Amino acid sequence: MKIMIVDDEIIERKAMKKFIEESFTHIKVVGEAANGRVAIEQAKVNKPDVMIMDIHMPGIDGLEAIRQILQELPRTKFIMVSAYNSFEYAKEAMKQGVKEYILKPSNKQETFEAIVRVEKEINEEKREMFETQKIAKQHIITAIMQNEQTGDIETMYKMHYPNAKMAFFQVITTSQPEMVSRLLTEKAPCLFIKKELRDKSAVLFITEKKSTNQVKADALTLARAICQALPASTTIGIGSPFAQVEKLPISYQQALLASAQLKKDSHVSYGYPVIEENAGDGTLIKLEKFLISEIQAGQLEQANDYFLLYYDYLCKETDEKNIIPLLGEWGIRLKHSLERQGVPIRDLPVLEAKTKEDFLELIRQFCEKIILQKVENHSVMMAKTYIHSHYKDSFSLEDVAEYVKLTPTYFTKVFKEQTKLTFIDYVTDYRIEKAKELLLHTKLSLKEIAYEVGYKDPNYFSRVFKKWTGCTPKQYRSTESTITK
Repeated sequence: MKIMIVDDEIIERKAMKKFIEESFTHIKVVGEAANGRVAIEQAKVNKPDVMIMDIHMPGIDGLEAIRQILQELPRTKFIMVSAYNSFEYAKEAMKQGVKEYILKPSNKQETFEAIVRVEKEINEEKREMFETQKIAKQHIITAIMQNEQTGDIETMYKMHYPNAKMAFFQVITTSQPEMVSRLLTEKAPCLFIKKELRDKSAVLFITEKKSTNQVKADALTLARAICQALPASTTIGIGSPFAQVEKLPISYQQALLASAQLKKDSHVSYGYPVIEENAGDGTLIKLEKFLISEIQAGQLEQANDYFLLYYDYLCKETDEKNIIPLLGEWGIRLKHSLERQGVPIRDLPVLEAKTKEDFLELIRQFCEKIILQKVENHSVMMAKTYIHSHYKDSFSLEDVAEYVKLTPTYFTKVFKEQTKLTFIDYVTDYRIEKAKELLLHTKLSLKEIAYEVGYKDPNYFSRVFKKWTGCTPKQYRSTESTITK
């Protein structure tokens, strides 16, 4: 923390400076002034965090000096010092935002505590400002990535980055995302904002350089340095630099496309997207494949990113009136593809989608269906494993439903959809198949076999076996053994 001391008495200034330097190792006295005019001039140069200001000085007094300094440095804090215990002085000082008021001759303990209180206030303001800036920067990068810039976003961008000349995106995918922030802080040649996504980091770099070629070179150098410090599977897609804020979504989309292309090419770790000069349908087909791949994986966030990129390229390649029909055709192709994979999406109204937002909502529903199906498939697989391991034991549908963490009613529905058998029929079928193996390959009695496959009543086992196979266990063993011989 930086402090300036303003007092027309040199002995008072020197005494205060000595006291501060002996009492606080982390506080630096950056200047002294004998009157208000000098204090104003030095404050502009030294930009102190705190000024210890005498009220009564020749020429410009302390109160007037505070007014002028606050116009230039509104965050500066003041500790007023006066030989007069005047309520009027104190009241006027409070109007200027001064909260600390010390009487001469000052008590060391009182001065110490006043400085500590002011320092605490400064630190709290810095923390609040940091959090506010952090939120604002996340708002900026999110709006740009979603192509939702407004005049407010551009104003906010220019306020936080007044010297910005160009900016560009990188999309970093790595198995060690916790290292990315540290590496960026160490190696980035300019300011940056980072947004964490599900499996990658989107980073917006803001530079004061004006040369596009120089910025592109810096982006490649940075990507190479980060890739060298992270696992070999790391990829960094890079977007082109732009000077205009409204064009930065293009940079993000390019970085996203490059990232997808790098995943397909294991020999390259970083780079710009490969976009043909006459992109035409080639790029659209690639984007459609990436988009469908992400939807089939149930990755909603990535699917949204690719859809927006796909939509933007459609806008460039065709008339506006053709965009929705083309998207409708794409939606139908996707629906048929997912239906062939067994995803239950017949009820999703693809043909009713008429806007970009409608298609984003469809994508959300597609992804939800796929995720739900994955959960259901996993649950049925777990149920089968449980049955295969416990067929000798006594268990109920409720026991298995609890094991796979589904309600009995929902489990019954899902199990029948996936296996085409009721739960009871599946268990019975599995037990009968095991019984057939034992009848043919062991000399166990029918009673022993009944117990081995989970039936405590041999007579009931025989009835079930006959109903399931058309013959009794004894007949099956006799007939099949004869055929085998």
